[in-house]
Amino acid sequence: MPSRSVRYLAVFALVGLAALVTPLAAPADDGGDDEADVRVERRCTDGSRIRLRARENDDALRVVLDVRTTRRSARWLVVVVHERRFVLRAVRRPGQRSRSFTVRLTVPDWPGRDTVVARALGPRGQLCRAALTVPGA
Repeated sequence: MPSRSVRYLAVFALVGLAALVTPLAAPADDGGDDEADVRVERRCTDGSRIRLRARENDDALRVVLDVRTTRRSARWLVVVVHERRFVLRAVRRPGQRSRSFTVRLTVPDWPGRDTVVARALGPRGQLCRAALTVPGA
């Protein structure tokens, strides 16, 4: 059986390792107001990126979806789901000079936590998916 000091050292090392590995989640601060964004950014297949943001605003959530693609002018099918209900099904295209597009929505802010999921299906089967949860008040 290991000595008492070896056990304390092992426990201390495990707690320190857990503190380093566990990410701290905090809302993004944008200048001191009491409202905060919840953000998530993910890589998609074939090099594209998706960013999903949500902000509480009175009785609504403002949702912003940004997709940065690898191809210009390609059609993307975009679907946004709020609390297991479809709030958007649309086709979007990046601009002629840019390789990105943005979708802005306002959805109801229901009591408790709200979950928003966005999916974008692009050319040649590119798939982007991002999900976030806005903590309730």
